[in-house]
Amino acid sequence: MPLFEYQCKTCGHRFEALVIGNRQPDTCPKCGAAAIEKQFSTFGCGGTNGGYGTSSRLGGGCAPGG
Repeated sequence: MPLFEYQCKTCGHRFEALVIGNRQPDTCPKCGAAAIEKQFSTFGCGGTNGGYGTSSRLGGGCAPGG
């Protein structure tokens, strides 16, 4: 299930919401305003570097040349 980031246009509060199907959040959980906007977000990675067997404990990771 995808987790999306949103920002309220009224108060500026950033929050995450678990989106199931097409059900988007209706209002800001802080101020209750309906003016919310989906944000582009980055994701974290760990474990192997792209599935090629380089462990993050061995210097691998998300950054190129890591």
